[in-house]
Parts: sequence; C-alpha cells; structure tokens
Amino acid sequence: MVAALGIAFCLISHFSLLHGIQLQISDNLFKAANLNPGADPAKDIVIVGIDDKSLDKLGQFSSWPRSYHAQLVDVLAEAGARVIVFDVLFSEPSPDDEELAESIRNAGNVILPFVHTVLTHKSTAIGQTIALEEAIRPLEVFEEGAVAVGHAVMLPDEDGIVRRLPLIIPSDEQYEPSLALITIAKYLRRSQAIESPIKDNSLPFAGRTISLDDSGNMLINYTDDAAAPLNFNTVSYVDALRDAGSSAGFQDKIVVIGVTATGLGDTFWTPIGRVMNGVDLHAAAMQTILSGNFLRPAPSIVDIFSILVLVILCGLAVLRLRVLWATLWAGFLCIIYFLTAFFLFDNGIIVNMLHPPVAVVGTFACMNIYNVIYERSEKMEITKTFGRYISPPVVDKILTALRGDELELGGETQEITVLSVDARHFTSISENIRSEAVVNTLNSYLNIIIETVLKYGGMISNFGGDSVMAIWNTPIKSEEHALLATRAAVDAQLAISNLQEEKETLLVMEFGIGVNTGEAVAGNMGSRDHLAYSVIGDAVNTAARLATATPGGRVWIGADTYAKVKEYVTVEQLDSLSVKGRHEPVQAYEILDIQDCQIVDAGNLNKSVKGKCNKS
Repeated sequence: MVAALGIAFCLISHFSLLHGIQLQISDNLFKAANLNPGADPAKDIVIVGIDDKSLDKLGQFSSWPRSYHAQLVDVLAEAGARVIVFDVLFSEPSPDDEELAESIRNAGNVILPFVHTVLTHKSTAIGQTIALEEAIRPLEVFEEGAVAVGHAVMLPDEDGIVRRLPLIIPSDEQYEPSLALITIAKYLRRSQAIESPIKDNSLPFAGRTISLDDSGNMLINYTDDAAAPLNFNTVSYVDALRDAGSSAGFQDKIVVIGVTATGLGDTFWTPIGRVMNGVDLHAAAMQTILSGNFLRPAPSIVDIFSILVLVILCGLAVLRLRVLWATLWAGFLCIIYFLTAFFLFDNGIIVNMLHPPVAVVGTFACMNIYNVIYERSEKMEITKTFGRYISPPVVDKILTALRGDELELGGETQEITVLSVDARHFTSISENIRSEAVVNTLNSYLNIIIETVLKYGGMISNFGGDSVMAIWNTPIKSEEHALLATRAAVDAQLAISNLQEEKETLLVMEFGIGVNTGEAVAGNMGSRDHLAYSVIGDAVNTAARLATATPGGRVWIGADTYAKVKEYVTVEQLDSLSVKGRHEPVQAYEILDIQDCQIVDAGNLNKSVKGKCNKS
C-alpha cells in the first residue's frame, strides 16, 4: 500500500494537479522573507516615481507636457546616470516631441518601453503560452534616439500574482528582450542583450546563466542576498525635475522612471504579499539579473524523490509505531521538509511546497484508515475463527491485552463457577460404532451444550473428548455466575432431550452435568510463546468429579453453588459424596426444578453479566 500511495502522489505532482494552490503555498517562501527587517536599498538602481506629490505640484499626469520629461532627462544625464529607463509609453504625438527627442539623443543612454496591442496568455499545469500581435512602440523620433527599447510585458499567473517576467518574447523569428534585460545589458556595457540562444531553459548572459521556464519566463526574486525584501531608493519625480538636492544620488546608477501614484492603475500583486507598482517590478527584475540572485524550480526528479522518501518514512512509522508517535513523526517530517525548503530558497532553489507535505499527510491518513479497517476486519475474523474454540469474551480480552502488550503469564485468585459435562458410557459406545459416526453424534450434542453455555455468558474452557468444561465470572465479571451456570446446565439437559425427540434416528447419548462454585486461579498458563487461558483449583476438580458421578440427564450442584441459587431452585439433597483427591466428602444437590430466568446483559462483553429470575 505504501508503494501505491507513493506512485499516486508522484503522478499528482508530475501532472501538477492543484497547480494554483502550489503557487500560493510557495509564496510563503517570499512572505517569510518579508518578515525580516528590510536591508539597505539596492545601490545600483534608483526609482524616480511619478507619485502623488508630483501630481499635486505638476497637475494631472495626462496633461503633462513632454518638456517635463525632456528636462528630467537632461537633469539625470548631467547628474551622471549611467542608464535612464522610462516605464512610460510615448506612442502618441505631442507638441513637445522634438524637445524630448533631442534630450534623448543628447543623453545617449535612454531606454524606452514598448507593449503589444493583444496579449493572450494561457496558464497550464506546466507553464504559460503567450500569443502576441502588433506591438505598440514609441514614436519613431524617440526610438531612433534611444539607445535601446525593451518590452514592458507583465505576465500575472492565473491568480493575478506576478511571479515571473517574460525575459524574451518571439518577434518575426527573432526574440525581443525585456526592459529589464536590455537595461542590465546596457548598464554592463554589453553590445547586445541576447548573446547566445536559449539552451536547456537557460540563457547565458554577461557571465551569468539565467534560468527560464518553458515559455522563456524568469522568476523574479523579490528578496536580496540577506533573504530580506528588495527595496530601492525612490525619488519623487518633481524633486528630481527641480534637482532638489537629489542629483548626487544618480551618479553611475540605473534610473527607472515610472508611475507610483495612487489610483493610476499600474499596480500588481506579488508573492511577497503586497501590492507593488509596475516600475518596482521592473526594478526587481533588473536587480535579479544584475545580482545573479536567480531563482529556479527544483527538477521534477527532486519532487518525485522527496515524495517517495517521505511516503516510505511516514508509511513505515504508521505501520510500526503507535498512533501518537506516528503523528509526531509525520509532523516532524513536514517540519524538516519545510526547513529544507527555506534553506534551499535562500540558495536560489524553489522546491515543491505542496505535493511532498500533502503526500505525508495523505499517507498518514490513508494508512491509519487502512489500519482501522484492517484491524476491525482482522478482529472480526479472529473473533469468528477463535470463537469456535474459545468464548468471544476471552477472544476480546486476549486482543485487548495484545494491543496493550499486557499478555503475560500468571493468574489471579477469584471466585468462579464451573460447569462440567461428562458423557455416560462413551467408551462402550465408541467400541460398537464407527468413529466417524461417534464424532458426528457427539458434535451434535456438544453443539447444543456450547450454545447454551454461551447464551448464559459462560466461557468454554476446554474439551476432553467426551467432556466439556465451562466457567463463569472470568475473564468477564458476572454477579450471578452461579445462577447463570445452573440455568445453563438445566437448559442444556432440556435441549438434549428435545433433540433426541426431534431426531429419532440420532444415537442416544446421555450426559451428566456438575456445577460447582469456589475459588480458583484464573489466567494465562503455559509458556511465553504458547499460552492458554485456564482455571486451576479445588473448585474445578470438584465440578469434574460431580459430573462424573451425576447420572445421565441430571444436574448436580455443589454446596457453595446451592447457597447462591437456593431461592430459585428446587433440589433434592444427596448423600455426601466421596470425591477422589479430597479427604472430606462433598455435599451435592440434584436440581429438580428452576424458576424461569430473564437474562440481563448475558452477552455484553463491555458490562458485567447479571441474571435475574422471576419468582413464581
């Protein structure tokens, strides 16, 4: 079963079922980093934000003249910015276009974005497919003066969270680099962004190897080397425009200009657990490439190996340990896996955060359900099987002792009532009739005796060929054990007589039944490997001697038994009997009649067995 569970969970992982839940759980890796105090801002990137302050000072963004942007480019170029990146699309003509174009040409380091009119993207279990149509590019006058252009496509997953960036997208049998990739290429003074083709979902770049998924997407690392959330120096657009003491911070930096104001709609949810502006996402992608702090999913073989190991360890624990210890072990496995996942995340590897832990929980649940069903079925089968040999109460007590590891040698002294049955003239009958016929006949009678004993809550202790011994008040307590045993003896003789009347062809056999009450030692006898539940004592021997002396079809009881049942029986006192093994004679009584009895809880293994007779 463990192997089947392992294969099942591996298939679930392989086909990425519950992919959306997996993504959200993996976000906890970033959210844990978000709990750390923020590190120093990234030193190579500065954001110039078109924020609420700038809108308040300069008016509505849609009414801004492009001369503002021209002036900003001049300020940044003069301040020594190495690369100036706009996250603003200049696709429509404006009166001040020539002024901005001239500033872009003069700066010589401006990068502009472009987007596409139609972007359809379909998320699948193994990645995302992208379909692009005509691009919306900057005006030609701007693109000619820019040092480069890059696409500004943002690609949220199906739950609306931006976890990855299309690093390159196909265009006319070529590839267009993203704004982040072309920016870092120019910052590092590389002649081109795509230096060699993608191979094995990896893109070599400036001495780095960028891990990509099947659709050419790069996972954005929103954390720094200290596993704290990325943050950037941000300067208000209006302050930078007016050079309000900010120019010193632009020297040799990547300066990214974009919207950060509230309500302009350029915002996205991120796995770090907070909303970020588009310009911040581009900056995070740039920092990921620049620092080489890449994230890459662990190979699928790692997921499969993890699932198999965890399923095997959890399955063995459930099979071999108690429920409490197995539960603790399952929890320990999950904790160790999560700690390992956080360690690997700090080293740039994202492991599957859903399927391996779910495999542990699923294996634990399935194995325990299986154990409950199996044990219940097994107990029923054992009870059914051994109930043919010993009483169901004893079977239950043995199973309980086995579960508690309490099945040990030894016994305890207690008062019991013993019913002993002995066949009359069995030896002579056996000599004249075939053995098979004798056995079949004897079984017919013994079946009646056994059913009667069990009906009244007794336990069959042993068989002796033509004899049977049953006991009451052990292992299940019974307040009226003497009365129940006496009632069973009388009913057994009555049932034997009725059987002989119903089946005239049945070989007639008679049985003497003796009942005696007294103290005996009851418990497990034998060796540690071979046990038998039995009773030993004078009360047992006396019951057997009474059965031997009792005429066929009669029931004799001992004095102690009579003392307990005298209110319910009519007896004839017999002469004292000399019993083998005893120095003193035994007083016995023959049962002539017994009042009708109503048995209460005689077969309930969880309660004491009581008997109650209605006096006439």
